[in-house]
Amino acid sequence: MTAQVILILAAIGASAGVTLVVAAFAPTRPRLADILHDRAAEPGLAKLAIQYADRWHLAASPTDLELVGQTREKFLLQRVGLLLGGALWIPLLAMLLVALGAAPPVFLSGAASLGAALLGWQLPALLLKAKVQRARTTFTTALAAYCRLVALGRLGDRGPAEALRYPATLGSGWAFERIKLAIDEAALRGRMPWDGLIDLAETTGVRELKDIGQIIASAGHDGAGIADTLRAKATSLAQQQLASRKTGASVRSDRMDMPLALLGLAFIGFLAFPGIYLMLHV
Repeated sequence: MTAQVILILAAIGASAGVTLVVAAFAPTRPRLADILHDRAAEPGLAKLAIQYADRWHLAASPTDLELVGQTREKFLLQRVGLLLGGALWIPLLAMLLVALGAAPPVFLSGAASLGAALLGWQLPALLLKAKVQRARTTFTTALAAYCRLVALGRLGDRGPAEALRYPATLGSGWAFERIKLAIDEAALRGRMPWDGLIDLAETTGVRELKDIGQIIASAGHDGAGIADTLRAKATSLAQQQLASRKTGASVRSDRMDMPLALLGLAFIGFLAFPGIYLMLHV
């Protein structure tokens, strides 16, 4: 009975922890007085948590988060929330089993709670990794098309700046939108468009953007030569995407073994359930 009380107290503590973490990281509207007195610059609980996370390398790469448009605060909130949630639902399940008269062993509940917490902690990182891979694939595909459009612009006697700016307005995807915003931001700061591409490459980790910016920056008056270089770059990006798709197809084929293994484990668990149930009631 004492062990069950401990589990209940642990569940209550985990619930309180989830509530405090969500309250600390939840965005709130800033007050005008705080903005005027620059109080927003004072480190709060969320900022301190981010600093410690960066120090212990618990947060994701800034370039990955920037590429998918996710903040570090939201990513850390997901990790901590799922960690506490994973640790919470096992004690709640144990309480339900206690009410049904089938109390599981304490060590089994503790091990399952720890495993669920670790899974909850790693799940946002795994989802972010998959999302970043899809985003990089989409961005590279759009970048190959953008590169060809820039080459056509140079062949049409457009200047280097206009050859970069105009094709960015033709696309409707999020990748073209990011390129257009980077070029517009560079123009507002009095910089050249290729400087915006280089900055975007630094923040998102898409190094091909930097290559295109450097090619255009060295364009001068040799439009035809630069166009050939840009088309070669577009061909290289297309070949890179083709190789990446082939690798992804091979990996997905290998991953088909995992569902089969899980199906086998589920079948074994189904067969072993009556014996485990009788053992718990002895």
